[in-house]
Amino acid sequence: MKNSKREGGHGHRVAFRTKSELEIMDDGFKWRKYGKKSVKNSPNPRNYYKCSSAGCDVKKRVERDREDSSYVITTYEGMHNHDTPNCVQLQFNPAALVVDVDPNNVWTTLRASSQSSASS
Repeated sequence: MKNSKREGGHGHRVAFRTKSELEIMDDGFKWRKYGKKSVKNSPNPRNYYKCSSAGCDVKKRVERDREDSSYVITTYEGMHNHDTPNCVQLQFNPAALVVDVDPNNVWTTLRASSQSSASS
């Protein structure tokens, strides 16, 4: 059972699993690290971040995949209430995404569909 207080009441959570040597990838937002925790059954710690923009309650956690440490799992909770400080602009077509949901609700992966066209 999900605890809304634990989720911060944001109701919006999305995670990305990315193959990367870097743990922190530039997503266009500025983050303040507020914690680090050992994860059960994983040699890699989990790092916790909050959005640095005043009044924004978005949180991010970053950890290596416990089964394949060449992947980083970045989980965002909440929705930003401001523009990106770095003015990153992406063309986004939600119809061209495939969503994979972990049956244990641990993470969700968004990836471009191989059937999507290059033009919108």
